[in-house]
Amino acid sequence: MKKEKGRKSNNGTFFTVPVIVSGTILLIILLSAVFAHVIAPYSPEATDYNASLARAFSPGHILGTDRIGRDLFSRLLCGAQTSIFNAILIVAFEVVVGVPIGMLCGYYGGKLDDLVMRIWDIVCSIPSLLLAFIIVAAFGTGTYSGVLAIGIVYTPLTAKLSRSLMMTEKTAVYVEAARSLGYSDARIIFIHILPNIITTMIAQFTLDIGSAITAMATLSYLGLGVQAPGADWGTLLKDGMDMLYLNPVLLIAPALAVMITAISVNILSDGIQAYIDPEQRKLPSFKKYRKKFLVPQKAGLAKNVSGVEGKA
Repeated sequence: MKKEKGRKSNNGTFFTVPVIVSGTILLIILLSAVFAHVIAPYSPEATDYNASLARAFSPGHILGTDRIGRDLFSRLLCGAQTSIFNAILIVAFEVVVGVPIGMLCGYYGGKLDDLVMRIWDIVCSIPSLLLAFIIVAAFGTGTYSGVLAIGIVYTPLTAKLSRSLMMTEKTAVYVEAARSLGYSDARIIFIHILPNIITTMIAQFTLDIGSAITAMATLSYLGLGVQAPGADWGTLLKDGMDMLYLNPVLLIAPALAVMITAISVNILSDGIQAYIDPEQRKLPSFKKYRKKFLVPQKAGLAKNVSGVEGKA
């Protein structure tokens, strides 16, 4: 019986315990970010020099304040809003740019495919953080420069993924049927093939949101992303590092926020991948299948036979 229970929880179910826990955590973080200005007791930029470096759980400041008296809890909530919004922008950029390029290269192939893939190989050969530094240096520091830099860093891998999926899918029977019906290449690519490969890429895009939050926090920590007095988790880490010995909570709180969010996104991404990928699904045992399907069918068949014999 215990063995049977263990099998029951692995039959391709999406709502496993890790997915439910991580999804709940992410939902709380997302709602907190969306309603940050409603929940936050203070403006993230409001200063109070009389309450400078207040400790956690001090009156009026649940997580304390920074060196110029700004409430850490308010800045953490508004920083979540900024960090998540920037991560969504980064993923949107890589999807809008990388997916069409990869699909076109995979569908047509030839010299265009070779040229684009060689360019992506060169881009991927440069360490991602170094490439982001170069792009930020070219466009200047700031939020949108950081978003653009990380988006460009992520685009080649997205393009390669969509290209490989397209090269597999374009040989399918339904694509040949669409061609024989005279459909245009654009219709075949974006109306027929794209819906069949996008589900495979959803897990990757979910994972990229977590890594984008971490990457953008890194740029902001180094002074290349969100600029003061704006608040995101990277700028909070930078401010907290300066005040580590005076008020450790200023560093611990944003560090935990980044870590918990990134881990939860990774677990959710793994759950999505396990649910979407048929190879990772586990079929029910033969005993369970027999009990659920074969036994009722045999009972129904025996009932019908006995009914026929009774009429005879």
